[in-house]
Amino acid sequence: MLNEAHHVPSVGSDKVCSLAEAIGLVRDGDMVALAGMATQSAPMAVVREFIRQGRRQLGLVCLVGGIGVDWLAAAGVIDRVVCCAVSMEQFGTCRQFARAAESGRVRVQELSEWALLARLAAAAQALPYLPIRGLVGTDLIAADSDNLRVLDDPFGGPPVVACRRLIPDVAVLHAHRADRAGNVQCEPGARWADASVMPKAARRVLVTVEEIVDSAVLRRHPDRTVLPGFLVDAVVEVPHGAHPTSLPDRYDYDTRLHREWVAAARHNTSSSAFLDRYLHTPPDEQSYLVAAGLGTRNKEQAGQDG
Repeated sequence: MLNEAHHVPSVGSDKVCSLAEAIGLVRDGDMVALAGMATQSAPMAVVREFIRQGRRQLGLVCLVGGIGVDWLAAAGVIDRVVCCAVSMEQFGTCRQFARAAESGRVRVQELSEWALLARLAAAAQALPYLPIRGLVGTDLIAADSDNLRVLDDPFGGPPVVACRRLIPDVAVLHAHRADRAGNVQCEPGARWADASVMPKAARRVLVTVEEIVDSAVLRRHPDRTVLPGFLVDAVVEVPHGAHPTSLPDRYDYDTRLHREWVAAARHNTSSSAFLDRYLHTPPDEQSYLVAAGLGTRNKEQAGQDG
């Protein structure tokens, strides 16, 4: 069942557009659900376009945010985040995000992964809430009593936590391929729970992909289709659209660029210089890839140390 607020485009219509046009689905102040897990499969091309266009007061929903959340915080794009964690895993803390949260410039609502997925799943199923067993006995319930309530089990069991539905304005994800009608495929190694539920919970869905292919290509492996076209509002072909995070079965995360950002993010002046070099100055994705060195380094080298 679809969230009743979900906009359903006409089936079979051409959903392909430019990245700049697709960002038109997002308005300043919207709540944006970003799929992906820390260093893996993040929709980074969309993150970069938000920064290029100078978007403001966006909210984020993410399970485990990574370098993209840190860039958005450093650029002043976001003012609130609902998440389970924000981390660059082996590369360390997202310092710009942490600094923004500590100063109050970005408000943070922390949830367990199960609770956040329940809030999104409730929206996807047009339910007011879904119950879970977790969080009982934690401070998270009192900290967010507007969205989390302890309820008695009507069947006589122990209490449960009702997780109020969360409806993002826009869900964004990056995948391997799609056809022009917006049917989206991922390879098995790149399938995350958030990428399945976020588009079904959101009002609008924006997908970037490595390549646009003919529908006949998708029909060769129908089991790899993760989203039907009628759920998707816009699809954009953006090679290396998850860079510098990885896209499993296609390319690894870029160790060098992560480490460069970690060093830059320690200070506001150096983080601003990094954003200028890689995000503000390059006018488009192709120029960003050249700045990031992908014009001279192949996809295997992008993930090597050093």
